Order: sequence, then C-alpha cells, then structure tokens
Amino acid sequence: MENYIILEMIGEGAFGKVYKGQRKSTNQIVAIKKIVKKGKKEKELKNLRQEIDILRKLYHENIIQLLDSFETNLEFCLVTELAQGQLFEILDEDKKLPENEIKKISQQLVSALFYLHSNNIIHRDIKVL
Repeated sequence: MENYIILEMIGEGAFGKVYKGQRKSTNQIVAIKKIVKKGKKEKELKNLRQEIDILRKLYHENIIQLLDSFETNLEFCLVTELAQGQLFEILDEDKKLPENEIKKISQQLVSALFYLHSNNIIHRDIKVL
C-alpha cells in the first residue's frame, strides 16, 4: 500500500471494501478493493488467486482493467481503473433510458461478454433485475 493513498471509501460488499485512491507516482485516481482473508478457507484463497490471475490478462475497453494487485498476511488488494458509476445506479436514477442509450449499453455488454467467452472465461456475476 506504500504506492497508494486512500482517499475515501466508495463501496462495501460481501467480499470487502472498495476505496477511491491515488497512485503516488502518477497521481492517477484508482479504485482499491481490499478483500480480507480472515474466515476464508484455503480453497477460497486459491480460487481468489486464480481469479486475480485471470483479471491480470484482460484487456478490453468495456472491462475494468486490473492495474495492480498484491497480497499481505491479512488481505488481498486489487487496484483497478475507477469506474464512473454502475449500470444499476444509472437505471435506478433514471428509471427509463432512451432507446439509443439502451442500444449503446447493450452493445458494450455483448462486446465484453464476447471477449470473455472468446478467451474461455465465464463471467459469474451478471445479475438481471
């Protein structure tokens, strides 16, 4: 963590907390996800390491890029591009989107899924409301 400054917490989920941060060397604003190891079985830790290895190899304009990752005795830290928001938030705020916006979002989702599937990767966290 010596290469980053934590600015503020921006989210919390079942796996950990996400912070808005800044890379000291470049001042780049990033997202830093901290995943606590405590309470996880060795198999879960192994699976998490495998997922991080997969994320390291992904390069697509519609997939948040993993910029850095490291592991301490207590947690995993994943540094990614900072997203400008989540699709759920857009839908929740606007309730209805114009057809051209829906088309644009759909194309981006399909493009990202095609890229993943073309690389024999299945996305396990797609939700439909």
